[in-house]
Amino acid sequence: MKMIVPLAFVLAITVPQLRAQEHPEHPTGKTAETKAMSIDDLEKGIKSAIAEKEKAGNGYYKLADKTAKKTWDLKLDHVHRERLSRLNEHTYFACTDFKSSDGHTVDVDFFMKEKGGKLVMSDATVHKVDDKARYNWEETKGGFWKKVPVKS
Repeated sequence: MKMIVPLAFVLAITVPQLRAQEHPEHPTGKTAETKAMSIDDLEKGIKSAIAEKEKAGNGYYKLADKTAKKTWDLKLDHVHRERLSRLNEHTYFACTDFKSSDGHTVDVDFFMKEKGGKLVMSDATVHKVDDKARYNWEETKGGFWKKVPVKS
């Protein structure tokens, strides 16, 4: 019985850290909780915005990609709750993974603005295609996050 308590303690500490390492280059959710918007609010807002676009896209979330010079037909795989974060006082970030109609995994970063107590999508960018990053994230001194170039 004495070994169970320390083992449970170690697991309770390490398992969340391992999960957070799945996308270590994304902002962490530690700044996402605010009085105005919770992580649940952010997840609901992003899923709602995606669902609206899917209706207009014949069941796909269509995302124009200037870098790849194509429009992706995407299906949501999941929203990374541990990566829902606040970028500044009125802008929130959501990391999502999609599967494309042509077999790729596409990591899309969504940016949501708070307007009148509701979240409105302000931008969506392709962060990665098949795990190849186009940019990374860095935490600022104020606890917010900003995009940075991928280091060679």
